[in-house]
Amino acid sequence: MRTQRLFAYAFAVCLVLLGTGSAIADDGSGYSNASLNGRYRIFSNASSDGSTAHTYFIGVITYDGRGHARMVDRGTTIDSTNSAAPSSFEETGTFEYRVKRDGSFTQSGFFEGNPPASYLITNVQYVGQIGAQGSILILSAAIPLQPTTFTSGGAIPSVHYGSFTATAVRIPQE
Repeated sequence: MRTQRLFAYAFAVCLVLLGTGSAIADDGSGYSNASLNGRYRIFSNASSDGSTAHTYFIGVITYDGRGHARMVDRGTTIDSTNSAAPSSFEETGTFEYRVKRDGSFTQSGFFEGNPPASYLITNVQYVGQIGAQGSILILSAAIPLQPTTFTSGGAIPSVHYGSFTATAVRIPQE
């Protein structure tokens, strides 16, 4: 009799816990595209296969909370062998993004050089993580690496694989 009562209690507790777990899972908590909404100062470096150059840039990326982002940045490319003089650039990036409930996100789009049509980089893909109550973003190139296509001044497009890491910090609203 005591064993049956313990079994009944254990069964009841399991049913309550299962119901609680479902309620927690369906409460809508977690991150969404709306979690990325606002302006972030981004600091980054990148490199590309077949090149000894390293690129460093800083800019502002603006997320709209609905899955679209725009980035304006400027940077410098430095060849580590000193075979070419450092060069500077300005560019604008246009992206779509998707945030998962755990705060990780994917971002894909393209960059266009300034002045427009000076160059175009397509198939740009990043992965990221939202941290610290949404005030910090960590981004990197997608893994596995995806090829990007670089087209400049009407030349034949070239395909590249490259690395990319970035940290972005939310800019407080004024």
